[in-house]
Amino acid sequence: MHPDIPSSAETQYLEMAGGAVAYTDEGSGPVLICIHGIPGSKRDFRWLAPALVPHLRVIRIDLPGFGNTPRALHPGPHANSMAEFIWQFLEGMHLTKVTILGHSLGGVIAARAATDNRVNALVLLSSAGPFSHRGHYPKTYHLIDPLTRYWATRWFIIILGRQALKIAGFHSAFSDENIITGIQCAASIVFTKHAETIKTINKPTMVAWARDDKMVEPCVSDALVNIAPNGPRLEFNEGGHNIQKTKAIEIGETLCPWMKRGAS
Repeated sequence: MHPDIPSSAETQYLEMAGGAVAYTDEGSGPVLICIHGIPGSKRDFRWLAPALVPHLRVIRIDLPGFGNTPRALHPGPHANSMAEFIWQFLEGMHLTKVTILGHSLGGVIAARAATDNRVNALVLLSSAGPFSHRGHYPKTYHLIDPLTRYWATRWFIIILGRQALKIAGFHSAFSDENIITGIQCAASIVFTKHAETIKTINKPTMVAWARDDKMVEPCVSDALVNIAPNGPRLEFNEGGHNIQKTKAIEIGETLCPWMKRGAS
């Protein structure tokens, strides 16, 4: 279930090298940083936020090249570079103790960001796991990625990418920049490195997934659970890929007290 009304938090901006980072900041208490999937935006958590803000301070970020954060801020498509961007955001916001939540491919970025000492816990929702899932085809991305860098083929890739997103069930309107950045980020994902990161972070980790997820199949989530550090596990029979909406209340009922206890 989800709250009756989605969050209407006003977008704020933090000036960083290269431009302003778009984010929302609502509630008070332990700090939760929400990292959207690829492609995506802070809007992806508009239904989850109201289930959390009575107990937590929820900050939702638009990654570089997505939402209202310009691609000029983009430090590079790799998870390490995106993690560095998040660390710079934490510094700019003067945040010293946070929990990081990642959805879908955002789980790869969140896991890498969780290696920082300012992060004391990790939350993975419908997250990518230790090997490729059916919503991500590495060989295809590796073939397409070089074509995004030349004007002669770039327009065709944008058209193809927009159509592929519609077929995959993404209903949001994505800009050309969103699509190109999304392809380059997806092409940079190395699932074996993600698995190594998960195994070594040694921080409490909450994992939630739905068995009817059409993007990340259950065997991927099962494998992720087996290598993730101890923490709450929420398995839903239904809910699809976007459980941050469909199961917002159920997630909040576990996440909020867990974080208030210190994410132990």
